[in-house]
Amino acid sequence: MSGFGSFDTALLGLTAQTIAIGHISDNVANAGTNGYKQVDTAFSDLVFTKLQGAGGNSDATRNMGVSAIPDFANRRQGTIIHDDSLTSIAVNGAGFIPVAKPTGFNAADGTPSGFEDTTYYTRLGDFRLDNSNRLVNSAGYYLQAAAVNGTTPGDFVIDDSDIAAVPTSTISYKINLPASANTGTTVANGIGLIDANSVQQDFGVTWTKTAADTWDLTINTAGGTPSSFGPVTVTFANGVLASMTTADPNLTVSGAGAATIGFSPDFGAGAQAITLDLGTYGSVFSTDSTSGLTQYASQTSAATNFDISQNGLLSGQFTNVSFDEDGQIIYNYTNARSQVGGQILLANFPEPDRLDRVDGTAYRGTTVAGDVVYGIPGDPTGTTGLGHIVASSLEQSNVDVAEQMTRLIVAQQAYGMNSQVIKASDDMLSRAIDMKR
Repeated sequence: MSGFGSFDTALLGLTAQTIAIGHISDNVANAGTNGYKQVDTAFSDLVFTKLQGAGGNSDATRNMGVSAIPDFANRRQGTIIHDDSLTSIAVNGAGFIPVAKPTGFNAADGTPSGFEDTTYYTRLGDFRLDNSNRLVNSAGYYLQAAAVNGTTPGDFVIDDSDIAAVPTSTISYKINLPASANTGTTVANGIGLIDANSVQQDFGVTWTKTAADTWDLTINTAGGTPSSFGPVTVTFANGVLASMTTADPNLTVSGAGAATIGFSPDFGAGAQAITLDLGTYGSVFSTDSTSGLTQYASQTSAATNFDISQNGLLSGQFTNVSFDEDGQIIYNYTNARSQVGGQILLANFPEPDRLDRVDGTAYRGTTVAGDVVYGIPGDPTGTTGLGHIVASSLEQSNVDVAEQMTRLIVAQQAYGMNSQVIKASDDMLSRAIDMKR
């Protein structure tokens, strides 16, 4: 290698180490940036000329050098930390969150006026609900999600409308009546039910013992028409339900199998069909759905094993949105109800380290990264290898500051050595010129 060759090679070395220090500087600067993936430096040797002579390769005339190219660590997981926001998400494992970049904003309300056709991808999941009912992260990228059971992400707007009431249609009722009770003993209990106008109405059951192993059951619907139903004569044999009969034409009583009583009170919105589910004829009390009414002796003269529930729900106002680990977007309401409103689909690539970086800790697809594949977080099919969504969490930068400082020292030393080579080459050339003089 000639003196000029060594000068050129050392100069390439200076350039390569400058690039490496630039990558280190970027990593250290973004050590606290959530979702940031560090950039390493890959060095590769260069061969400028390779002369072929009669005696074979002439290594003495081969000019060597080095190049530095970025080596992205997009696959490397960052530490996941808790965040108090219900709309923050982190990806634990492979995959990127698809997002969109707005083309502009409406001057009146600040909502996005449109979005670029390009889909971007990020690991920065600090989303917040904006005044357009979209989820946007701190870098200004908007979440792209699919409808329920959808397979393609797109512009997703949160539906914050109220959730309708569910009128009561079934009341499940279980009780053990005291076998030792005297004739004339009454047992009363009840629950609130929901009418078609989302108003809670009173519902009650009154038991009156009329003979041994025989009780009259009366259904009370105060506020409705009629205000009561029955009675239903209920008999027990060996402690379990044996029969139910009634003369009330407004009641429908089953005679075997499932023990049910059908009635239809009117609370102002028309007749509301309700089934009183009493379990199963001949079944002892248990926590499963096949248990039924019983009449067993107990240590007290009071009714025991009482259990009552109904399936009606009041209407509710939208309160917030949250996520589960499968990426389902959950709408929550003031009546403690929730429903699935959409689905986050994660994006994966054959070579995620070859994605093109853009501002805001985001990426866009490239030819060398391969075709994007969308899938449900957690990869239930086992084909995409996607990670899980961690709700109310954020992924920190994957930069190891101590490692970066070590690399900085190595780069500084290499830079200094290359500068010494340039100085030595310059001294040698100066001497050669002086010899000629």
